[in-house]
Amino acid sequence: MHTVALYGTIKRMLASGLIEEAGDRADLTMDDERRRYYRQKPLGKRVARAEARRIAELAATARLKGLIPEPA
Repeated sequence: MHTVALYGTIKRMLASGLIEEAGDRADLTMDDERRRYYRQKPLGKRVARAEARRIAELAATARLKGLIPEPA
């Protein structure tokens, strides 16, 4: 993903209330003060689950129609 697209996506997810900036930092010895960390908010988790279900249903339909093989 192009960097501009990534930051645009993060901005939209923040504005939509799907994610929030996490105050905690990972390993401070390897950290860069410019780096930002994010975590999913409850709404973001619900949206991600709904999208995963939608994709699973599309894959099941594609399998039924012979468009993709059954999983091994």
